[in-house]
Amino acid sequence: MVNIPHPRVAFGDLPDQFKTDADEVRLPRKILTGLLDLYISSWDFDEDWYLTTYPDIAAAVSSTRFPSGWAHFRAVGYLEGRLGSRPIVDSEWYLETYPDVAQAMLEGKVTSAAEHFENFGYAEGRLPSKPGVDTKWYVRRYMCVPQDVEEKHVHDDFVRRGYRGLALPAPPR
Repeated sequence: MVNIPHPRVAFGDLPDQFKTDADEVRLPRKILTGLLDLYISSWDFDEDWYLTTYPDIAAAVSSTRFPSGWAHFRAVGYLEGRLGSRPIVDSEWYLETYPDVAQAMLEGKVTSAAEHFENFGYAEGRLPSKPGVDTKWYVRRYMCVPQDVEEKHVHDDFVRRGYRGLALPAPPR
C-alpha cells in the first residue's frame, strides 16, 4: 500500500469545503502548486531537449532565474503549455484518429502528424499515440456501463473524454 497522508495533514481545512454542494472551493496557492508538482513529477522530462527547444528558458537558466529547465517546467512551463520532452507521435494512429489532420496534410496546411501535434494538437487536447487503456480497470473506475463494453468504445471514451478529464488509462505503476 502506498502511504498517503491524511487529508488534513496534506491540505489543512480544505476537506471541509467539500462537505457542501458548492461548485467551487478556495485552494491556497501553496496547496495547488504542491498538487501540480506531484502531478507533473511523474512525467517524462528531457532537460537537453527542453532547453534546446525553448531558448528563452535556456537563457533564464543561464542567468540563474531558474536553477534548471526542470524547475522551470514544474513551476510555470507546463502552465504555459510547453512540452517537457519531444513527443513520440504515431503518425498512422494520429491521422486515423484525427481525420481533420489528415485532411490538413492533404491541403498542405501541415507537413506531418508530428508537426501538427507539437504546434496545435497538444494544446487542443489530442493524444500523440494510442494510449494503453486497461479496458476492465478503466471501465470500473470511470465509466457507468456494463463491464462487457467493447474495447474500441472504452478506447474512444478515453481519447475523447477521459484524457481531458485527467483520467488514467491504466492503474499507476
